[in-house]
Amino acid sequence: MKELDLNAPIYPGKSAAGVAIGQGVDSLAEPLKRVQLSGVVRLDYACVSVWLTDGRVNQVGVHQGYTGTFRHCIGIGFSIGDVDRLIRPVHEDPEDNLVVLGSPGWCFDTSRWRGDRLKDNYDTRITDIFVFEDVAGEPDAADGAGASDERRS
Repeated sequence: MKELDLNAPIYPGKSAAGVAIGQGVDSLAEPLKRVQLSGVVRLDYACVSVWLTDGRVNQVGVHQGYTGTFRHCIGIGFSIGDVDRLIRPVHEDPEDNLVVLGSPGWCFDTSRWRGDRLKDNYDTRITDIFVFEDVAGEPDAADGAGASDERRS
């Protein structure tokens, strides 16, 4: 069983904490808690959560205490403004996920907002980052490939 790497880079659409999207449950360390949800199982570790469908990882979430970063510059504790400045503009998708247009395969949550307008909350801090399969299969424009995606599966 592979231990989670709390310093591993975050790769949108691919992996976080050293856990890859599509990886089998048998290769994961024993979780602190296992939660059965509707058609999905969530495995909770100290600062990582892993969602499984049919015994395979379909989403990885990292939380307070995780020190790995996305592109060596964005991680837990950074602000919406940091993401906007260092990566690309942040938007809310139709499901209220915070996403970066043109950078599919990840989204994030933040600390409590003041009001409900994104522009009034650029100083709120990232509390959770979620990595999931890029079902649209679009390239990451933040890497210079073009295309945008507002979907979160």
